[in-house]
Amino acid sequence: MPTGTPYDAFIHPYPIRVDDFADTATLQTVPALHLLSHTHADHINGLSAKSFSATIICSYDAKEMLLRHEVYAERALKEMDIRAENVRTFQHLKVVPKILEDGSICYHGSRDLLKPVSLNTPYRHELSNDNWVTITLIDANHCPGSVMFLIEGAQGAVLHTGDFRAEPWFIQSLTKNPFLQRYIHPTLDSIRTISKQQDGLENTLRTIYLDTACLLGTDDVPTKDEATAGLVSMMLLYPDTTRFFINGWTWGYEDLYKAVAKAFGAKIHVDRYKYAVYSHLAHEPFLSSIITRDEGSTRFHACERFNRCSEVEVDGRASHTRSGAHVVYVNPVSLSGVAWTSYLKETKQKLTSGEEVNNLLVPLFRHSPLPELRAFVSLFRPTSVVPNTLDAGLNGLDWLCLPSMFTDCISSNSSVMREEIRTYLATRAKSSWKTLLPDLDTEEDVAFKNLEGEDVLKDAERWADSGKTRIRLGKMLPYLEGPEKDFVDGLL
Repeated sequence: MPTGTPYDAFIHPYPIRVDDFADTATLQTVPALHLLSHTHADHINGLSAKSFSATIICSYDAKEMLLRHEVYAERALKEMDIRAENVRTFQHLKVVPKILEDGSICYHGSRDLLKPVSLNTPYRHELSNDNWVTITLIDANHCPGSVMFLIEGAQGAVLHTGDFRAEPWFIQSLTKNPFLQRYIHPTLDSIRTISKQQDGLENTLRTIYLDTACLLGTDDVPTKDEATAGLVSMMLLYPDTTRFFINGWTWGYEDLYKAVAKAFGAKIHVDRYKYAVYSHLAHEPFLSSIITRDEGSTRFHACERFNRCSEVEVDGRASHTRSGAHVVYVNPVSLSGVAWTSYLKETKQKLTSGEEVNNLLVPLFRHSPLPELRAFVSLFRPTSVVPNTLDAGLNGLDWLCLPSMFTDCISSNSSVMREEIRTYLATRAKSSWKTLLPDLDTEEDVAFKNLEGEDVLKDAERWADSGKTRIRLGKMLPYLEGPEKDFVDGLL
């Protein structure tokens, strides 16, 4: 998990660790089991160590993506024919047996640490002597292979979301999930009380470990379908000769490729690495059908952005190729629903009036903002909520916002939750929020660091949330209490 994850990425009360595989001296518990929610870089810390030797539960697609993982430097050497073979970062996690000259099989040194489990299929695992848990993987709507984990055992049930996007359709689907239905909170507390008295069952999730990457996004944002539909409506206003470079700089923007392919009846050109990964995913048949290695067969490209194909190759971030072809860049950023509506209107006016527009922004959120998180947590009314993602630079201040943010979404007293957080931070934090002296204009949004296109930063700064510390602290202020609130108020 990202730096600063509470409880060293363990899922209390079980000795299960999620998305952090580093062996550090600070660990107070030896993990009995490791879980991998997906393969983004901040969730595979420690896995590159050849000494790692524990079993990891993950989805089938996450296993495939991890074993095919190549860092950019190695990919580039392969493309230049300097490397004869692909150098895969995590190939040591699966070592196949050797076939000897006489045809016999030698298993010495072979291993497969990745234990894939099918979605919505309960898997029983013994943590220690007769201490069993049942783990169910549920799609997380974040990127290929990403999952949530429902862990059930003698010490109660917990739900770990990993990274996820809880759009309205997603939340609705969870109400029909047979493995989560018993934990859905009834609309009438009287029904809930009577039900528990009759069947003697505890149907409340003990804890939700929640994706809080966009916790401070307090505005409503477009759904993925709304975002891709708006993007396509702008793209349709360009001449048929226009070429588009879709800046899918990380896994999770595949909805852009799918929407464009369906709207234009065309395939998306991708590089060798993306093609190898996408074409081997078991749960992405449509995605694998719309990608191509033939760069000249399509106007739509999502190839290696640091080494683009000849169809969209430009000098620097220029908007025209050497042959004069117009290249338009599509960049995912964080826009609120209100900003998106205004941006669409203004951009379409520019295009219909003949003005050249070289960059298109699209609000394809891979994480849920606060309104969606509140709707998700309210669906279950757990006893407590623990963040999966904390900003290390804020030293726990963002965690202290959770009790107020979710006070009417959980089944326990939020003030108790706040005191537990303060106690933990006082005993475990390396530095206190009291010593926090941030650069209030520091830019944190990773999407801003990955923008592509001429003058695109100016457009992004006008329309999107840059994630600057000053803005984030201002959004936190209404949810803080006591000394923390006074401290942030003084900073601002």
